[in-house]
Amino acid sequence: MLKNIKPISISNLITKASHQRIETSRRVFFLNLIVYILIAGAELVIGTADHSTALIADGQNNLTGIVSVTALIVGLTFSKRPSDDFHLEGHWQFESLAVFLAGLGMFLVGLVCVWEGITQTFGFLAGHYTAPLKGQAAYMAAISGVTMLSLCAFNHFIARKTQSSSLAASARDFLSDALTSTSTMLAIIGASLFRIHWIDPVAALLLGCFIIWNGCQILSTSAEKLSNGFSPKLRTDIIDKILTVSGVMDVTFVDGRYSGNNIIIEAEITLANDDSLTKSYRICKSIEQILQASFPVLYCCIQVKPAPKSASAQPQAIIWKPF
Repeated sequence: MLKNIKPISISNLITKASHQRIETSRRVFFLNLIVYILIAGAELVIGTADHSTALIADGQNNLTGIVSVTALIVGLTFSKRPSDDFHLEGHWQFESLAVFLAGLGMFLVGLVCVWEGITQTFGFLAGHYTAPLKGQAAYMAAISGVTMLSLCAFNHFIARKTQSSSLAASARDFLSDALTSTSTMLAIIGASLFRIHWIDPVAALLLGCFIIWNGCQILSTSAEKLSNGFSPKLRTDIIDKILTVSGVMDVTFVDGRYSGNNIIIEAEITLANDDSLTKSYRICKSIEQILQASFPVLYCCIQVKPAPKSASAQPQAIIWKPF
């Protein structure tokens, strides 16, 4: 008997839009994956042939990009799965989890870059350094930098258009990769042509700090969603929207949480004491519709309580969930 009951009313419009956004993101990520494989492979081959440790390190950094993009593709694939008995709201949180893992990967890569920069700096101060003897590696690093910067701009544009947090995280990743490749190119040129050997360790140290900062931004945003954090400003905007609905006397409680990029709202409102159950239900549906028209609200859970006739009155609350 319970298997035939649908406990929550998921917005079909929001679900369809989310599926379209995820499918668009997956197509972009497959393109990113192909570019990562080609660039990383070329850098490792040319870096080995030209004896350029800087280009080899950049190729290894791009190999971690392959892992991050693969994790995002897998996470988005799982997030498209429909709801089941264990996940009544669907599997949208897999997207946030994949973004968190991508940010963690960036953070760890940044730590490696900082460590290598520090060790190379001490090696330079001790008089030990190696510089690439051929300039072919610099051309490959320049190609990598331009390619990564182009993909950063493309991912950022699609992310703003689709409001995709996973694509926004990928854009940050490509920006750090572009700067890493540019630094590699400058380090190779400076070390081979101008004999400025201290550029390589200093650039690695600075870029490592930048990659760590980028990774922390992604980790912070995704961790807020995974830990049910919700913006106070957005909560205030939702309260203002609810108060515009005719019949709502007051909003005594509002909270929200994320399921992927979608929002789930819980609220308590005060209605007139003589409102019928049918009228209360219609007001709740109006609230749900106006919120879904303004925000990516997957569904609402609204508790209704009547305004007390006197201070001694203790009205019984009516719990309402759409079904």
